[in-house]
Amino acid sequence: MAGRTATPTRATYARRRAVALLAVGVVAALILWLVLSSGGASHSSHRAAAKTTATRSGAGKTKTTTGRAARARPAALPLAGIAPGRWTTLSPAPTQRGEVAAARIGDQVYVVGGFDATGRSSDVVQRLDLRTQRWSSVAPMPQTLNHMNAVAFGGRLYVVGGYGGPGDTSTGAVRGFWRYDPATGRWSSMPDAPIARAAAGAAVLGHRLYIAGGRNDTTSALSSLAIFDFDTGRWTLGPSLAHPREHLAAVAADGAIWALGGRALGLGSFTYVERYVPGASTWQSMPPLPVARSGFEAVTAGGSILVVGGEDGTATVGEVDRFDLKGGRWSRLADLPVARHGLGVVADGPLVFAIDGGPQAGLTMSSIVSRLRVS
Repeated sequence: MAGRTATPTRATYARRRAVALLAVGVVAALILWLVLSSGGASHSSHRAAAKTTATRSGAGKTKTTTGRAARARPAALPLAGIAPGRWTTLSPAPTQRGEVAAARIGDQVYVVGGFDATGRSSDVVQRLDLRTQRWSSVAPMPQTLNHMNAVAFGGRLYVVGGYGGPGDTSTGAVRGFWRYDPATGRWSSMPDAPIARAAAGAAVLGHRLYIAGGRNDTTSALSSLAIFDFDTGRWTLGPSLAHPREHLAAVAADGAIWALGGRALGLGSFTYVERYVPGASTWQSMPPLPVARSGFEAVTAGGSILVVGGEDGTATVGEVDRFDLKGGRWSRLADLPVARHGLGVVADGPLVFAIDGGPQAGLTMSSIVSRLRVS
């Protein structure tokens, strides 16, 4: 009848209820999908981050993470009160040693092996905190060594080569290669170097270790270059030095490896400087050292290469020379307070530290620690 409202039937109520329940279900499903999508995306991003963070590990592989590689560099050492251009004698090392090797990881300097005060080869590893100037001992090397090389890479310490005999400086050259992890306090073995050598020059450039020259039980002066790739865990050989030599120094600077000085049996100490750019087929001759020297160390500081200490065959060398990488010229800095050979030298910014070494030519030792601020 016109003007009369129809009364809903029972079927109509059922249909309306079903529609309402369906709508509620759709909304709930949509909310659940959004929640799960958000969590899944987050989980996927975490998995992706983990995938990019972790790298392969195994025999001959260096286990690294982007977290380790991107770890914040410690703040620069304070320079207040340190006069530029002058050496300062600091508190001595705990042990007198010579023919050591040293490498810096952050604010910590590791001084390894060498000869102790009795003249015997050592496995001792001591650590100097550059901020507190305090020394501590860490786990000894897997074997006693002298005339070995030490470098740092990825927050770890690496030691390669050296003489393994207990006291003889001219026998027992080894191919051994070891890694020390400060995080665990443990040493582990790395793939042996292709050639046994001691009294070589070694430096890290990019993700590779370069070790050149030296000597072993069959060759009094080597010219070979061995290259270790930290990513692949493999050794290869590069072009040989133009001048075979041992007791030389090596340093990475200006995108190249530099081999400086050294000596050869019967020929005395050299002034040779050669430069190798990775990928090149030969070494390039560079301006020679101002003073012939061997048994010294080289570091980079203040945009320059510094050569510190050594001996010339008859006496120790106290002269410290600086090569300006831009100007291509050598100049002289302040001499060491005590001339030494077979010492460890590291740099942190403009600060250079010279540790241990023999104050007289031959088998001598000291515990002297000196610091220079390069102006």
